[in-house]
Amino acid sequence: MAEAAPTAEELKSAIREVRADILDIVTQIEDIKLQQLPQIYADYAVKIGCWEKELLEAEVAARRAKRRYALAQAQANQGQVPDYEKIEAQLDEELSAWTAAAEEAKEAYEQALAWRLGRVAMPEADAKEMHTLYRTLMKRLHPDVHVGEDEKRAEYFALAQKAYQDGDIVVLRSLEAATRHFDPKDDLAEEEDTNALATELELQQVERSAMEKQLNELENCEDMQLGKLLQDPEWVSSRTAELREAIEEWERTQREFDLRVAKLREAIDGD
Repeated sequence: MAEAAPTAEELKSAIREVRADILDIVTQIEDIKLQQLPQIYADYAVKIGCWEKELLEAEVAARRAKRRYALAQAQANQGQVPDYEKIEAQLDEELSAWTAAAEEAKEAYEQALAWRLGRVAMPEADAKEMHTLYRTLMKRLHPDVHVGEDEKRAEYFALAQKAYQDGDIVVLRSLEAATRHFDPKDDLAEEEDTNALATELELQQVERSAMEKQLNELENCEDMQLGKLLQDPEWVSSRTAELREAIEEWERTQREFDLRVAKLREAIDGD
């Protein structure tokens, strides 16, 4: 006996269920992007990034010291008194890329640190409320849900994203109150064409599959895996020890060549 075709009401119910699934998935994706990943970057900066910044700065200083000695010795070998002012200018040019990289690392560290310091510890109840508020605002305002509709929705949604990223529950409460007139209308209420409903259901199922794939990729990305490693004290300790050892090696190199330059200066001054 052939299976009865689904009724319009059954199709509507299925569409609403799939749409709710999509909203849940999008909420999870937004939570990872706006909350979890920034927290991972901040944790990394505090636990590991500070040492990586120091390592890069130590490497640049050591390379500069080594190159300074090489240039000064070359001039001395030619019977010239080393022109250290010109040598430093040459080093500025030669090591500009390294110096820029060290500065970028420093800025990234400071930005992550500022983000972490700006966060306020939130009670669990408030964290749950914030998540619920953001989900409500996504349903009302998300541009993917309301394609081509009122531009004001997109403006409010951008504000909601910023507030959620900053953990500002007061702003989210305000936005929830200010956007209630944006509650979506039921676009399925008057639709009775089962073919049209079946097509819409199929489209929504394809969208859900695509969003599930995106969420899975995001949950298993390198940055999220790094977040797990950062919760392992042994891994953090081991990585920190490696970086500190490398820093000490570059610092020894810098001291060695600074000493060589000092001796070269003394020898020339003595002559």
